[in-house]
Order: sequence, then structure tokens, then C-alpha cells
Amino acid sequence: MSVKNLKDAFKKLESTKVFFKILSCEQKGISLVCDASLIVETPGVKNEIEIVQLRVFTQDGKYIGSWNSDKIRNQNFSFLISNAELFGKIQGGSIKVSGFAKVRIDIGRYGLKMNLPIEEEVEVGERRQSTQ
Repeated sequence: MSVKNLKDAFKKLESTKVFFKILSCEQKGISLVCDASLIVETPGVKNEIEIVQLRVFTQDGKYIGSWNSDKIRNQNFSFLISNAELFGKIQGGSIKVSGFAKVRIDIGRYGLKMNLPIEEEVEVGERRQSTQ
């Protein structure tokens, strides 16, 4: 890859955007079940989400649990966090979700992998509209 091609590639990467939104989240017993949407935009370049890793916290910063997957192939997915300490405590409160999406971007011979940060806060029991 020449220096000019590399410079062009990094210019394209500057415009990479990640849109992460939790569409709904509800507590079911000791589990927190959330539906989310994750869109990665890399204008003019193909991309593939390889791994998504999320950490969930209460509103006051107490760790609830983690979730990860390497099977996200479309923009909408669900995740589940189970923790016995959740029983009856979260309903009506809010949670914070943070983490990253490891994205393979089709640049050059071997491609480039980037960890893109994602973060969202949502009220448990709230339903939102998708950003499509």
C-alpha cells in the first residue's frame, strides 16, 4: 500500500460513525433483557462487526454484568444480563451500557480492525423508536 493510498484510507476512516441505541429494556426476574440497534457507517468502505462487548451499570455506577457476542450480523440484536442481585431492584430505574464494537474495515490487502466505543443510558421499562 502506497503512502498516498494509506493517506486516503485514513481520510475515509475519519468519517467512521457508530450509532448505538437501546430500543427497549425490561427486567424479568433476575434478568435484564434489552433490544438494541447498532449501525456502523464507513462511507465508501465495506465493514463487518466482528465482536460486540458491553458492560452494564446501575445509574449510580454499580456493575451489573457483561455481555459479548461475535454473531451480530444485522443492526438489531438482543442481549440478556442475569444477576441474582437484580431481583426487584432495577424496575423503574435507569442503566448505563458501555463497551465497544470491534469492526473489520475492508481497506488494503488485509483490512483494518478498529475498536469503536459505544455508550447509552436507558430507563428500564422504556420503549424507544429505532433510528432507521
